[in-house]
Amino acid sequence: MTKGFKWAVTTVLLVGIWSAQGHADTSAAKPEITSQIEALSDMPNWQEQVLSAERLLHVPELSPKHRAATLKAIGKIALESMRYEMAIRYFEQLESFSRDERLSDSLYHALKMQGISAFYQGDYAASVVDYQQALAVAEQRNNPIERADIHNNLGMSFIQIHDLEASLEQYLAAYMLYEQHGNEQDRADMLLNLAGVYIRQFRYDKAEELLKRAKTLFERLEDHYGVALVQGNLGVIYTESNRPELAREAVKAAVDYYHSINDTRHLAFEYVNMAKLSLLIRDYSAAEQEVNFAMYYAEKADNQAGIMHALHPMARLQLMRDDIAGAEASIDRGLMLTRKLGDRLREREFLHLLALVQAATGKMQSAAETLDYYRDLQFSLLNEGLITRLNKYQSKFEESQLSQELAQMKQAQELQQLQDEQRNQLLWMSGLILCLALISVFAFYHRATERRAKIELSKKVAQRTAQLQQSADELRNANQVKSQFLANISHEIRTPLTAILGHAESLQQDYTHDAHLMSSLAVVTRQGNHLKDLISDVLDLSKIEAQRLELEYTEFTIENLLADVCDMFQRPCMEKSLALVVENDLPVPYLVRLDYVRLKQILINLLSNAVKFTQHGQVELIIRQYEDGLTFIVQDSGIGMSPSQVARIFECFQQGDNSITRRFGGSGLGLSLSQHLAKMMGGEISVHSEVEKGSQFKLVVPCARLSYTKEAECLNEVQPMPSQMPDPRLSGTVLLAEDHDDNRVLITRLLEKMGLDVDTVSNGKQAVERCLSAYPDVVLMDIQMPEMDGLEALQLLRQAGFEGEVYALTANVMEHEIKGYLAQGFSGHLSKPINSDVLYQTLAQSLQRTNAAQALDLSIDMSDLKQSFAQTLEQERYKLIDLWQEQDWQALQHHCHKLNGAASMFEFVHIADIASQFEAALKQEQTALYQDLFLILCDELKVCSYSEQLDVS
Repeated sequence: MTKGFKWAVTTVLLVGIWSAQGHADTSAAKPEITSQIEALSDMPNWQEQVLSAERLLHVPELSPKHRAATLKAIGKIALESMRYEMAIRYFEQLESFSRDERLSDSLYHALKMQGISAFYQGDYAASVVDYQQALAVAEQRNNPIERADIHNNLGMSFIQIHDLEASLEQYLAAYMLYEQHGNEQDRADMLLNLAGVYIRQFRYDKAEELLKRAKTLFERLEDHYGVALVQGNLGVIYTESNRPELAREAVKAAVDYYHSINDTRHLAFEYVNMAKLSLLIRDYSAAEQEVNFAMYYAEKADNQAGIMHALHPMARLQLMRDDIAGAEASIDRGLMLTRKLGDRLREREFLHLLALVQAATGKMQSAAETLDYYRDLQFSLLNEGLITRLNKYQSKFEESQLSQELAQMKQAQELQQLQDEQRNQLLWMSGLILCLALISVFAFYHRATERRAKIELSKKVAQRTAQLQQSADELRNANQVKSQFLANISHEIRTPLTAILGHAESLQQDYTHDAHLMSSLAVVTRQGNHLKDLISDVLDLSKIEAQRLELEYTEFTIENLLADVCDMFQRPCMEKSLALVVENDLPVPYLVRLDYVRLKQILINLLSNAVKFTQHGQVELIIRQYEDGLTFIVQDSGIGMSPSQVARIFECFQQGDNSITRRFGGSGLGLSLSQHLAKMMGGEISVHSEVEKGSQFKLVVPCARLSYTKEAECLNEVQPMPSQMPDPRLSGTVLLAEDHDDNRVLITRLLEKMGLDVDTVSNGKQAVERCLSAYPDVVLMDIQMPEMDGLEALQLLRQAGFEGEVYALTANVMEHEIKGYLAQGFSGHLSKPINSDVLYQTLAQSLQRTNAAQALDLSIDMSDLKQSFAQTLEQERYKLIDLWQEQDWQALQHHCHKLNGAASMFEFVHIADIASQFEAALKQEQTALYQDLFLILCDELKVCSYSEQLDVS
């Protein structure tokens, strides 16, 4: 009994049952049609599902929509339960029902599902026909994903009938569509399918690469079915490339998954692969068992292709066991299926086995004929691909020729049209030429007139530009002369002023018992400091106007700034019986990144003015937060100002009027300087004042409050510890590379107090040699040293394999410079002057601690070293002058760096500050600053040397 007949009998029986039961109770209400269709998949067995579906299909008032939905549902159920013939029948009914609507979802679905059912049945040629019809509908529907799906399915069908050319063409078409419109699942499926083509072409390396990529995607998508398909294909690759262990592991993983979902179709193919693997390693017992499993699952799935694939290893196994009759029967059955399914590749494999069987039974003539047929078939398979390619090339060539002929005809027609248009245009052109001639004459005259006017205007502009340029040059020169004058006069004033203040301080120390003299000396000191502050303000304004003043941003809390500023004004307010009120509305802590020194300078100027001009009442400092930053308000109850006075309050050397200068003193530079500094920070100072009522100055500074994490990092940085620490001594060896003798002695004393063994060198070359011979635990490396600097020494050490801790030891403490040292490979940074507690905590991270009974005291006496350094100041000045006269800028920069570090260590703050500025100017080649800074530095060295001789530090 054929399968079609079985299906027809089943349908008649089910319909008969429905006819007997359908009208038993006509009064009962029918359930909704939609719920009945949805309930089909929940029924326990196939017979009930078919019965219910047929009952629905025979309802007279069933709408077309519900009829299509019923056919889709029962067809899907038949396909999932591997009843492929019945699935095809239902989808054929759906196709016939939907033919009137060419672009409907039902027609596309019916054609596509027919192809899928035929594919699973093993009838690959029929699936190609169905898919091609579905593709035609999908192209008219203009749905890219539908077209990609059908191209993909066609590729799988073509590969099964060994049409690799067509298969690859379909896969590539699908791949292009999925790349534009698909998702990751689609791309994973395409990688899997393309790998199948490469396997058929015996390009196993490329196929394995694609499969591993597909496996990664399937695992990410948690698509276990896709992973099983990949494992099965990997098993084929490993088998063909003679890697049996990997092959069995991969195929076993696929088999386990298919068992878990009861996928009999794939189980049949995978057991065929396992049987081939067992035959390869001569394990005939396992091969027999696996072939039987493959045949069982193929017959259970009603899959003719699976049966055909299982017959080949079965025939091979029977032939190896001398079961010639069984092998011949398997081969005959396999040949019948290959010809039925159109699989000429498998037919060729069975012919090869048939020739062996015939030879084994002594049928040499038949064996020879079979081999001839085998060779003809192989030759035909090879030629078909070549002929297909040639036909495609011929078709393309003919299409190209036809296209060229059509293009030539089209060009001839266009040329004729152009000639006709040209004749018409000539008539218009002759008239236009006359008009254009008249216009050209007029335009020429107009342009000539305009050119003369432009020449005259250009001359005037050039003359005026030259005058403006000359004026600008004169102003620039005048500004430079002014800046030079201010710098020179400030230097000339500071030199004797420093000596005056030094002598005054010395006399105050020596004549404390003489009250009259102490009063006079206090006046000298107070006025000298006032003059010194005035000179500093003039220099700051000069730098701002020359755009040479740079802000140095650091992170600090507003609370610390307020405490610092308010401490300065507690005593002046108490002396004048004024109340100093501070109102801080900010959350605590409030961490910002600004120039601490300049912001503090502005607040000091504002508060100084408020205290100076207020005789009774109070001075208030209010801090508030606004959207983009902070507002500092300084208000007083002093004398106030008129609008005309407010208008010029921020000008240089200006106060309210001359009477204010006579009554209260001052230079009139503080507010001007403060306004310039505020604008450099992106802010501004505004003022509101009333005469005899007081003034209010408002400073607005844009800034952002740093995050809590940033605050925590700042607060968790290494903090200086008290000089008497309960920490134990350290043990280990430290190499100190420092070119300044006094610095080297000072740091050595400090390290030895910590209990460390110290080895010292004076340049980078010696440091490299000592590190590679003695291997110290920690290296403290100065950056700028003779013969070889610290950066070059560090690079040589790292190249030689030295992995110890190396810390940069330098007076350069700018943030970008520190980041540069760390990027070069330094373990950390220690700034000069050395903070003993920070040094201890830094070294304690890398060195072992000893159990000492008493606390570690890091205080050291450096009076002798300080005196020694002071005695060299005059020599340093002479060397500075020599280098200046030689104009050896590189050596001068190195000398300034060395002087900066040593002066910082021994608390010669002014020398260190000027040396640092001179070094920065030399490094940035700011030649305009060279002479000013050179003169200042020479003056400071001379003054400090003279002061030290008088024992006035």
